[in-house]
Amino acid sequence: PVTDGIFPDMDSAIVAADTAWRAYLNCTMKDRARFVQAIRDVALVPEHLEFMARSTVEETGMGNVPDKIAKNRAVAELTPGTEDLITEAWSGDDGLTTIEISPFGVIGAITPTTNPTETIINNGIGMLAAGNAVVFSPHPRATKISHWLIRKLNHALVAAGAPPNLIVTVAEPSIENTNAMM
Repeated sequence: PVTDGIFPDMDSAIVAADTAWRAYLNCTMKDRARFVQAIRDVALVPEHLEFMARSTVEETGMGNVPDKIAKNRAVAELTPGTEDLITEAWSGDDGLTTIEISPFGVIGAITPTTNPTETIINNGIGMLAAGNAVVFSPHPRATKISHWLIRKLNHALVAAGAPPNLIVTVAEPSIENTNAMM
């Protein structure tokens, strides 16, 4: 089975993400926090920050390396994780009320050519923290760097104990695949 998150077609990617999400339902909030930290750890390796910035600028022809490094570092360090998921409860004459954030399931995300790695890191942290899996549809001009990052994240997530394929994409991004995802 594919465990690096790259699938030949959108249907396969969605099915894999759904399978991963169903297994993810059995993970605790502490597990989710550990998985979010795994994403942060991958993104914040100095060599990874440099590689993502240079590769994105080279592949897309957009932006500059110092700004890309700063943006990737910012999303890895500052994107809220599980700490934003607060359960509220109160009681009164009418009984007990609780509000608890629940996962949605599998979420589709379009990754722009302008900030492909920043979007994958940010959305990956937010969506996994909330208990979801994510299918990315990267811009075709950011395919190589998007694949590199999704592979790195999947390997780190599985090493941290997460179900494989919580973050997935297609081998050949296209408008057709984006439309299939939507």
